[in-house]
Amino acid sequence: MRDRTRSYTTDLPRIGLPFLANIRRSLTDTAPGAQICCQTESGALYSFRQADGYAMTINGVTRAIRITTTRAGFGVREWYLCPHCVSRVAKLYIGSKDIACRKCWGLHYASQSEDRLGRMRMMLRRQRYAIWGNTEQTRNLTISPYLFPKPKGMRWEAFDRKLGRLVRFESAYWQAFAPVVDRITGRCR
Repeated sequence: MRDRTRSYTTDLPRIGLPFLANIRRSLTDTAPGAQICCQTESGALYSFRQADGYAMTINGVTRAIRITTTRAGFGVREWYLCPHCVSRVAKLYIGSKDIACRKCWGLHYASQSEDRLGRMRMMLRRQRYAIWGNTEQTRNLTISPYLFPKPKGMRWEAFDRKLGRLVRFESAYWQAFAPVVDRITGRCR
């Protein structure tokens, strides 16, 4: 087996926008200088309010965390600004002595290391979850999608369209997977 050469987003703890909402809720009526502490895998993370936003301290290193917004439909969407590259991101990752975005840490998504069949499996499961949800049966790709019922509340036209697309995609997956099975088991003649 090859040695792992990439670091993935799952390797570091992260803070997303729900964390920001929690900080705001907790620090709204507090005195200046009050801080919130939460434990992460990298150590204690202290969050506190500043005049122009928030700041976070991890193992003695403090970084200013700025926030920006964009219009989204009829509302606004909030984003973090990375303390290092100032790019707009939805998540910041916490290291042992710093906070930064995925690109500044050099992190990759696990799906970026998947082979073609792995990406096809991921797409199949995503299509199945969109129709029937994430269950033990829908995760099992050996169970035919024709065995699952139409979900309650879904229109027949939408169900037929999604099921047809899923069946075509599953057929392509099994055709691509057949050489792997043949190589493992040996072709039966």
